[in-house]
Amino acid sequence: MQAADRRERRRWPWVLAAATMVIFLATNAVVARADLDLAGLFDLATLLYFVFVGAFLCARVPGNVVGTLLLASGVTLAATITLSSLAAFAAEQGTVPNTAVAAAGLVSNIGFAVELFLVLVGIPLVFPDGHLLSARWRWIVVLCVAAVGASAVASFVGPEPLGRPEMPNPFQVPELTGLADVLDVFTQWVAAVAFGAAALAIVLRYRRDDDVERHQLKWLIGASLVAAVAFPISLFSPWQAASDVALAVALVALLALPLAIGVAILRYRLYAIDQIISRTIAWAVISGLLLGSFALLVVVLQTVLVDVTQGDVLAVAASTLVAFALFQPVRRTVQAAVDRRFDRARYDAQRTADSFADRLRNEVDLDTLAAELEATVADTIRPRAAVLWLPGRHTP
Repeated sequence: MQAADRRERRRWPWVLAAATMVIFLATNAVVARADLDLAGLFDLATLLYFVFVGAFLCARVPGNVVGTLLLASGVTLAATITLSSLAAFAAEQGTVPNTAVAAAGLVSNIGFAVELFLVLVGIPLVFPDGHLLSARWRWIVVLCVAAVGASAVASFVGPEPLGRPEMPNPFQVPELTGLADVLDVFTQWVAAVAFGAAALAIVLRYRRDDDVERHQLKWLIGASLVAAVAFPISLFSPWQAASDVALAVALVALLALPLAIGVAILRYRLYAIDQIISRTIAWAVISGLLLGSFALLVVVLQTVLVDVTQGDVLAVAASTLVAFALFQPVRRTVQAAVDRRFDRARYDAQRTADSFADRLRNEVDLDTLAAELEATVADTIRPRAAVLWLPGRHTP
């Protein structure tokens, strides 16, 4: 009986995930009439990651609510997108009353608020062990629920359109417009407090003396920081090319967020995050330095060679050769500097191995070599147990 109950608990997340995706794809295929653009592909990819990573965590780690929150956010996102598409489609066709379209828009707005609080507040508050830091943090959850309710009431009685931008809200109560404004302000303040509390919870957990939890948090922080930095750049960059690249990076970071959470919870290749962060920062710095050097050299050489030749082709060719020659020295210097700060374990291990190699050149005593080798392996790899076997010698 217990085995059957356990199988049932592991089965329901996959059933819910599969049903969500089938309903979403079927509905949007009819609504969109097989017209799938880039935004639709991104929505589909986001849903796949959130829904199926959440289902996988619910099945593998049923006692951790992080998987449940991921799955719930994916299901809510699917319902929100589906209802928005249905409302717009029904309004275009004129097949349903405006009240039904507005009701679908209202539910969609509520779903968006729920998804926002689940992903940006709920997951950070309980990540990675699935529990709040203490009972006092329950007030943040209560405030988030109150904010969602306030947002729903404000949308219902307020003047903002529902379902379609050009369609007025059929449920509007003019006498309660002031109340709707107050509820909107309350929701905004609660959202700011909740987001700050979620960030504070991450900081407090990171300051604990727990190496495993810190590396779990690094996976979440790494993906979140990339999106948090790239999105403002995409919005405020004066150069269209930089804005497009930043937006692409931000979208990839959002897609990587559920995967990073899954890796952290399951502790699969947990300690690889230091190397990933180190490589990402190093290659970003290297790319910036080389591109800046290339652009500067092109401008300088064009100015110098303008009287000799037209200068364009020769300047670009010379700048390319110089950038190519600088690549390896810049890469080694930057990588070493970044590793010292962000991948300290690998840097220390490499330095220990190099020191062992230097001592090995001048050492001929086997007992000393064995002791040095065991100490080096313990410092770099840190195995639970190690045995050194030498042919023809007895090693205890």
